[in-house]
Amino acid sequence: MADVVAHEKTSLVPEEVIVRAVQFFSTENWRPTSQSSRTATFQGKPPIPWFMLLLTFVGLVACVVPGIIMYVMFIKKMYRFHNLVVTANPIPGGTEVVVQHPKTAGGLVTRFFEALPPLEG
Repeated sequence: MADVVAHEKTSLVPEEVIVRAVQFFSTENWRPTSQSSRTATFQGKPPIPWFMLLLTFVGLVACVVPGIIMYVMFIKKMYRFHNLVVTANPIPGGTEVVVQHPKTAGGLVTRFFEALPPLEG
């Protein structure tokens, strides 16, 4: 899966953004692997959609071969470790936050951005 890049501006200083990112993503089952004053890297497994699990189960019930194909092609591929990188760059009046994440973690990144105070002006 290709990574998606999301941008947001906040009134916090870069160090505070990184601290909040570590707190936020750690509670969402993403493990911090490295951290500096302006970047933090997390490793985790995004949740598998229920639809894919249902299709795999139906494939196994209908016939073993379609279920095995669904498992190998989709479930096993989706349940790999992915990286999520938060970068905080100082700008006048605040910080630009850049998050590089897998497509399946888009909702989580949106919630993180909503938790940050917006940049005034």
